[in-house]
Amino acid sequence: MHEGGTRDKLLTLFRDTILPIADAYQATRRHLFWDAQTGCLMVDGCAYPLHDLHSIYLVGAGKAGVPMARAVVDVLRQDERLWSLFAGGSVNVYRDQARESVPRVMLYAADHPSPNEYSVLGARAALDMLSRAGKGDLVLAIISGGGSSLLTLPYEGMTLDDLRAVNRVLVTGGPAIQEINTVRKHLCRVKGGGLRLAAPEATFATLILSDVIGDDLSSIASGPTVPDYTTRADALAVLESYSLLERIPESARARLMNPSPEEERLRTLWEECAARTQTVIVASNAVLLDTLTEQLEHNQVFGTGLHIIRERAPVLGPVQAVVPEHLRRCEELRQESGVPLMVLFGGEPVVAVPDGAHGTGGRMLHYSLLAADAIEGTGWSILASGTDGIDGTAPAAGAVVDGATTRLSRKLGLEPAYFLRHFDSYGFFQKLEDGTGQHFLNMPGPTGTNVNDIMLWVHGT
Repeated sequence: MHEGGTRDKLLTLFRDTILPIADAYQATRRHLFWDAQTGCLMVDGCAYPLHDLHSIYLVGAGKAGVPMARAVVDVLRQDERLWSLFAGGSVNVYRDQARESVPRVMLYAADHPSPNEYSVLGARAALDMLSRAGKGDLVLAIISGGGSSLLTLPYEGMTLDDLRAVNRVLVTGGPAIQEINTVRKHLCRVKGGGLRLAAPEATFATLILSDVIGDDLSSIASGPTVPDYTTRADALAVLESYSLLERIPESARARLMNPSPEEERLRTLWEECAARTQTVIVASNAVLLDTLTEQLEHNQVFGTGLHIIRERAPVLGPVQAVVPEHLRRCEELRQESGVPLMVLFGGEPVVAVPDGAHGTGGRMLHYSLLAADAIEGTGWSILASGTDGIDGTAPAAGAVVDGATTRLSRKLGLEPAYFLRHFDSYGFFQKLEDGTGQHFLNMPGPTGTNVNDIMLWVHGT
């Protein structure tokens, strides 16, 4: 099979197999359902009897907010009595996703990777709704990737522009997502459990589509409904370790440097809420890769005899260090197997973008360009893509490359090193497509889900 054919098959695999596995609606429905026989709303095996409920509220944020909200509403509408208890919802979603319609749910057109005014308006609306939730009420929260930016409410003394500036410094400064969220939680009222504590007397059940490797609940969307065990000192330590403290606004720096008498009180409040708080992960990167491995072993999209290897170690760290390690590992496996091979990686590497770099791209596009250069002249083909449909500042999710990609680009005068240096990986692939008429960019558009990144290496097909 020619190399372009393998690239096209990888794009088809992403559209027809990978995205359905990561589907947020189905993942939510697998963990939330109405048991008519017992008269209970079931959340992952935990029963909430109808006769014990006064009102039901829905709050949340994330790129999967629309399908998750639809799943909740479809379950509640299965019984007239249950539906009559639904007092409405407020969910912050990504940009144009807010044009969708979900009965009795207000959708706010928030933004990512930098929050906008609707990120704040939706957060205020959620807190207002939760102020009415009390004893005997059930709050269903739906949280997914992008929630840290999509759900934002600055503390008093800080502005939205201040938070945007902090976010820009963090996402381009090199910290891992867990470290980024440690800082965010101490600058925003709804993060670090703030959403949950807005209705301390109510019962809370959170359904999470995880975009954090290892599924650390406090890091997913900066943990708006789970306890936060970090401190302001921890947030400062992150900024100092990456030499970022002096780059954030004074208002944010002042808040983090002032001791907080609130931290102990909030921990006590969490202890009181614990028995009324449930958290369920409905989908994650690990679930996606495990299911994909099973499906690839049973179909022949890449022909017969393809050996599938699912690498268990999560992909973390600087992308420029990840790519050569992946090449080394894949070459090692190829030599051992001696048969057509696909190696599956999953995770979320990082890209540190220096001040003054004005290119368009993201970690998977940067990975793709680095990989294309590394595999030049070999038989490898690679798909590197985010599952949310967009990558960093680019409208693409990622790209497909092979051993001929950079040879083609140089014939067109496109030097990979130049685009890597300017962090303009999207620009590289866009120009390459224009010059060759071939497909390299993975352009599914916003997918309504987010379970991190996948990197598939194929050889011998």
